[in-house]
Amino acid sequence: MIENVLQTFSKSWGYEHFAYLQTEGSEVKTINSYALGWQERYLKKEYAKLDPVVEEAKRRREMFSWSADDWVDRRGTDLRKFRDEAIGCGIRSGVTMAIEGSYCSTIMLTFASGKKKEETLPLFKPIEGLRVILAVHYRLEHVGARKAIAPKQTLSAREKMCVKWAIKGKSSSDMAALTGLNIRTIQHYLDNAREKLDAKTLAQLVGLLKDRGWC
Repeated sequence: MIENVLQTFSKSWGYEHFAYLQTEGSEVKTINSYALGWQERYLKKEYAKLDPVVEEAKRRREMFSWSADDWVDRRGTDLRKFRDEAIGCGIRSGVTMAIEGSYCSTIMLTFASGKKKEETLPLFKPIEGLRVILAVHYRLEHVGARKAIAPKQTLSAREKMCVKWAIKGKSSSDMAALTGLNIRTIQHYLDNAREKLDAKTLAQLVGLLKDRGWC
């Protein structure tokens, strides 16, 4: 549903493609309407490390327009090859909105066209772009949360209780006083919750569930 809405929206403004992309370190998450071959090459060859649009998004964290025709060959043949492949796949110009996500990640929403920059239309004001990308991001996080917490990962009632207190900023000692459980038992429940949701630390678990609107 989200893909269909974004595709319809992009085409209504004269752009052939959309791309939602979130980068956190070397990890890249994306949904987009690019050709499947380009998607596979982009992820396999880790083009996010080379992509000038991603680079600018990380630096500027705002709405900006771009054109592959403006990309200079300062990094030699790799960038030139990337640019040529992008243009060949109908990605020549566009507009990108970028914000900073949790854990220093970058969240981007791009509308791209195979036309030259002079032939494309502006989208909207920066503040409106911010609303659009936040709406898309949080809707995807909501959907992702429903899919990510599978039955085998469902927290027990005690684990949920301890996690909810942790989200409210309570320490293990605070939780012991509030629940009547001992600190070691509380830590056991929190460790189980981290393992089930693949979080390395309690802070990561809290941030993960906050981002997903879990509680």
